[in-house]
Amino acid sequence: MTVVSAGLLAGLGMAVVMGVGELLGLVRINLPRVDGEFFFKTRFSKPATYLLGLLIHLGTSVCFAVGYALFRRYGVPQVHWLTAGLLWAAVLWLAFGLTVSPVTGYGWFGSKVGKGVWFELLLTHCVYGLVVARCL
Repeated sequence: MTVVSAGLLAGLGMAVVMGVGELLGLVRINLPRVDGEFFFKTRFSKPATYLLGLLIHLGTSVCFAVGYALFRRYGVPQVHWLTAGLLWAAVLWLAFGLTVSPVTGYGWFGSKVGKGVWFELLLTHCVYGLVVARCL
């Protein structure tokens, strides 16, 4: 599988888990929605904003898949894919929680949304990390 298709599949998997989790009331931060609302505010309808946010999310997912490929090649080349995927998930979770989450107004690791949001974000980043690791 190519890095691009692995990134798209992992990003889509993460988006599906977040979307279903949000519908079930289990997830409070849905990254495609966050991306759309951050970049486009209220310029478009909610469905259009979500779709645009999903496109942004998938684009960043491809970029992070490239990062994962480099991480595997130069960072942790000799570990099992499961370990590498979880390590990559931790890297992305830390990066998101310390940069994107505060910038978008959700606080460190989504703390302004609720106490357990850090764990939701960790689990959804694990979905991404494991899918991209298994594909590559």
